[in-house]
Amino acid sequence: MSELSNTHENRFEFRKRLLVTSSAAALVICLCASVEASAADSDRPTVWIELGGQFEQIATSQDAVEPPFSTRQPSMLPIIPGNTQIAPASVQKPLTSSFGFEGKISIEPEGSDWMFSAGVRYGRSNGAKHIHNQTAPKSFDFRAGSYHKYIPLPASEGKFADVVTHKNESHAILDFQAGKDVGLGIFGRQGQAIINVGLRFAQFHNDTQLALSSGPNPLGYKYLGPATKFPTFHAFTYQGKLEASRNFTGLGPLASWDASTLVIGNADDAAFTFDWGAHAALLFGRQKATIWHQTSEYLKGQGSGPASPVYQTGTKHLRSRSIIVPNIGGMAGVSLRFPNAKVSLGYRADFFFGAMDGGIESGHSENIGFYGPFAAISVGLGG
Repeated sequence: MSELSNTHENRFEFRKRLLVTSSAAALVICLCASVEASAADSDRPTVWIELGGQFEQIATSQDAVEPPFSTRQPSMLPIIPGNTQIAPASVQKPLTSSFGFEGKISIEPEGSDWMFSAGVRYGRSNGAKHIHNQTAPKSFDFRAGSYHKYIPLPASEGKFADVVTHKNESHAILDFQAGKDVGLGIFGRQGQAIINVGLRFAQFHNDTQLALSSGPNPLGYKYLGPATKFPTFHAFTYQGKLEASRNFTGLGPLASWDASTLVIGNADDAAFTFDWGAHAALLFGRQKATIWHQTSEYLKGQGSGPASPVYQTGTKHLRSRSIIVPNIGGMAGVSLRFPNAKVSLGYRADFFFGAMDGGIESGHSENIGFYGPFAAISVGLGG
């Protein structure tokens, strides 16, 4: 089984390297041919450098660990009264936003309507949360047949639930493209319509760490139900832990269409344009997930003795598989253009279907998407 897996991995790596090598060679050949074909000088810049940033919303989902003591299963653990409970699923949700930067360099050979570009977009975010719920000390009425007695709890005791979470997310997208102004004339004399083909590389990663603890029975008064209760003189506490790491890395062909049309001004001086575009890619890559979670119950005897574990269960899952991820996206915005500079504002969306493993006990693919506003400044050199 291991040999078959290694053979499959080697074939995948060979195909990926062959695709990169052939595409890079094609771009170099096209660039050289365009430079040699240049016959006339132009005042326009031949190199454009673009820098910008974006705020992106992240759309994705993943399963959550639900320790038995948090789901109130009477057959396994006692029902926990009071209002201290914290739903584990609510604190395991993925991060929903990120900040990032983007950069791009474009080459437009003189005397040619071809354009060659390399661009990168990177974003990341981090989050941490600590929630602590605790009830105030109170007296309990313990009943066993005809016996009943009010027993006050010390001021330092009370039911509690505590959750600490840490999350981080990062994503990187690299594009290498060769494009041509198709010159359809549908946007007028001062419009553009550029069709690009090339390669896209994408890498996504997210981590989640969770520590959940609950002390529903201060001083050891155990509950068998909402109306039946009696003192055991043992304190039960519960703990749940999770460490999850998920990622995707893929590479594949990319096709895009970028267009702009003049709204006001003159392209030879200063102009205000409306820009839009769309793209589609097919990424061949690997989806991985490493999931570990553990649930524990501890029993504390009378006095100040140490707590002893009643049970402790832990599970670890390592998953890795090759997948094909369709990717589509688009953008719309406006630009203020000068002969050697450009300022752009817009909104962009990018969706990757089935890229991430969102499972816990078993794997299943989840979509991931990034959408939000961006701003960029471009400077032209040469010409």
